[in-house]
Amino acid sequence: MLKSLPVQLVLCLILALIGGDYFNIEVIRWAFTISCFLKEILMAILPVVIFSYLFAALLSFEKRAPVLIASILAMVIISNGLAVLTSYVVGITVLPYVISAHSVGLSVSLDTITPVFNIYFPTFITPDKAMLSGILLGIFFSFVKVEGVGKFALNLRDKVTLALHKCFVPLIPVYVFGFVIKMHHEGSLSLLLKNYGQVFALGCALIVVYIALLYFIASQFKYRVFLGYVKEMLPAGVTGFSTMSSAATIPLTLDATEVNLGNREYADLVVPTTVNIHMLGDDLVIPFIALAILLMTGHPLPDLSTYLIFTGYFCMTKFSAAAVPGGGMIVILPVVQNYLGLSPEMATLLATIYILQDSIFTASNVMGNGAFAIISQKICRAIGVLKL
Repeated sequence: MLKSLPVQLVLCLILALIGGDYFNIEVIRWAFTISCFLKEILMAILPVVIFSYLFAALLSFEKRAPVLIASILAMVIISNGLAVLTSYVVGITVLPYVISAHSVGLSVSLDTITPVFNIYFPTFITPDKAMLSGILLGIFFSFVKVEGVGKFALNLRDKVTLALHKCFVPLIPVYVFGFVIKMHHEGSLSLLLKNYGQVFALGCALIVVYIALLYFIASQFKYRVFLGYVKEMLPAGVTGFSTMSSAATIPLTLDATEVNLGNREYADLVVPTTVNIHMLGDDLVIPFIALAILLMTGHPLPDLSTYLIFTGYFCMTKFSAAAVPGGGMIVILPVVQNYLGLSPEMATLLATIYILQDSIFTASNVMGNGAFAIISQKICRAIGVLKL
């Protein structure tokens, strides 16, 4: 059980909350320094991660019907975008009344921890440029076939995944510990966690209501059909919750989707295509938690124009979610920092909360993809790109 990443992160939080007062200030500074060093390494390799996953994902569509694939991808982007915007509307409407007033100003401290030293790695390409390059090259080589490009893309993606699995993922608890022990020393960690209970409940409610609405739309608001769809998908959702892997749940998702669609061919196309790029749990709750953290640390919520820019980058970046524990959050870190204004400590707390709730996110992603398959099939038939 101790090998489980969520368990390790819980132990980090407990150690920071209970034992943090007994650590010497220099020990805390060194722990924070190590975390900052790991963060710089992550930021340095992140463009390669984003590029490799986007490039490989788009190349994988080359043997499919271009118009049908383009239609599905467009609907994925629209669906992700609507979910992220829904999170914003609910967040700015509800969170100011939920976040207690005494949590404001947590980021201000009289005894701020600074790293012992700073190391900065040169940036050859920024994450947003890597994302754009992966998209453009992926689309280009999907239509212009060049021998060896597909194999190169898959090899690059597999090597990046292996590097993350072997090198970064085992160090995530160390990465998180330095930031949380700093926040505990500065007095903000305990109050943030104390105020998070209501945010967690609201996030879960948001997921349930949003996905239920999708199934109602898919069933054309027929209650019996709605129950049939949900009942068929629930085993896949429960499996996703227990395994914390949408990919591992694909066989069950495929079987349930086939029954709900009455069409195995379209199920075989849409489920594997969307499993790593259409994640409604992430879309709904990552921005929601980020907005809550901003409020709890005394920062203003972003205006709509800023959030729209964030939404665009968020939706594109989710196409490059790495297939490792917490991978969906890893690639989002620079986006929430650059466009929502989260500090490195706040972003790390967001990443920690994300991983701790990974089971819930995975289950909601699986259930959301089941609804998306039904709705997208109806749309594709309506616009004439699907005649199955």
